[in-house]
Amino acid sequence: MTRAANRMIRTYRQRGFWLRCFLSGGFQLGLAFAILVGASAPAQTVCLGSPAECREAQVRLCKEEPAPANLLVACPVQLTGTLIDSTGAIVEFDNVKSDHQTIVQIRNAESGEIIFAVPLRKTGEFKFDLVPAGSYRLIAVWMHDGKFARLPLADQPTQMACKEEKECHIVATIRFHGTDNPIDLCPPR
Repeated sequence: MTRAANRMIRTYRQRGFWLRCFLSGGFQLGLAFAILVGASAPAQTVCLGSPAECREAQVRLCKEEPAPANLLVACPVQLTGTLIDSTGAIVEFDNVKSDHQTIVQIRNAESGEIIFAVPLRKTGEFKFDLVPAGSYRLIAVWMHDGKFARLPLADQPTQMACKEEKECHIVATIRFHGTDNPIDLCPPR
């Protein structure tokens, strides 16, 4: 081999060595980043049992889901409200699926029985004529073909209270969570 060719090979070998070091370090850095990000991301739920065992586990999970009262009404009132997300934006799910309608329900906090239900307006507002004094669970659900289902990826509203005597306006704030939450497969409570 000529001296020029020999020098060229050494240069390529040298560049190859530095390239391998760079790629190896970059790969390790990228792997460390992926592990850190993956550790903070929500986990995916997978059932490893038989289909019957998985259904039984889901039923048990749904029964054990806490469904506490989140609406305190001090006196009988005409209750109006606005449904927003944690950023303050109006919640408007009806554009997601045109054959679904968002319904706001007031439920008995202990039995889960629906006491009142009204449609959510496009402005994010709802109105109940007269709600007696008591402690209730106010939730928003989707209605499709006469059946109720949870709003996709949404937790139910946080605590609200009505202390006014004749009319009360509340702001019901819901938070959104990531995917793969097994509670999303439960019926609304």
